[in-house]
Amino acid sequence: MEAVLRSKDERELLSLMKANRIPHGVILQSSQPVTIQKYAQLLSQWAVCQNDAGHKSCGECSGCLKVLSGNHIDVYTAQTAGKLEVVSVDEIRHICSDAYIMPNEATAKVYILPNAEKMQIAAQNAFLKVLEEPPQNILFILCCANAEQLLGTIRSRAMVFNLDSTQVFDEKILEAQVRAKQIATAIIETKGIKLLEATGSINDRGFARLVMTELSDIIRQALITRSGGSAKVCNEAKLIQRRIHRKNLIEILETINTAQTRLGQNINIGLFTAWLCATLRRQK
Repeated sequence: MEAVLRSKDERELLSLMKANRIPHGVILQSSQPVTIQKYAQLLSQWAVCQNDAGHKSCGECSGCLKVLSGNHIDVYTAQTAGKLEVVSVDEIRHICSDAYIMPNEATAKVYILPNAEKMQIAAQNAFLKVLEEPPQNILFILCCANAEQLLGTIRSRAMVFNLDSTQVFDEKILEAQVRAKQIATAIIETKGIKLLEATGSINDRGFARLVMTELSDIIRQALITRSGGSAKVCNEAKLIQRRIHRKNLIEILETINTAQTRLGQNINIGLFTAWLCATLRRQK
């Protein structure tokens, strides 16, 4: 049995733009380059729009029109090189340095990184420094086909939007969502038995991967909310963000990323769930 559900990410992104609550780091994920280009352009207009009285990304002010024509001085698209069109570490270093220079015309600066998931680890680590301690009035837009290929530390400090129009959820994924919510709730329980029960009932690696993906989404929602974002989040994320410090939320996300790596290494599922339970208990 399958149920086809429409992705909420597009509506969430537009809602955040309308509320002027876009975070400094945004990851746009889509299998369609034209979709990524559309939303990168829309976000850029939002950041430099001069229409203070009305809707941002008005499409009519000089700032928006310059974005549309591709010649706004405060909107920079990273240069790529090679057959894979990769953003180099030197280009990232240039962006990190330039980001601390005040905007020329607008009140904010925008940096668009195409094919972000193809960046080498050195380039991603170099970018992480400015993402962790960004200057004021900055917007980084990372464009990619698969956000999971980015470093977990980058994903945890930005908001991911999957812009593909539909996603197919089968019964296993729906079950994984329920289990992830159980784990998320159990993390803040005083007694460890709830967490042991929630993690211990995971009995195969394929299902564990689904659970980790759903749990990662819940923790990211909590992290965005705790950092001041106003996006719509699930009840478990609301509860967690009130009870767990931001530093611990980031550590939990890193644990989930490590868990996903271990699941790809043919780890014994019993050893995996024992390690996961013990690690999450230390981080709450």
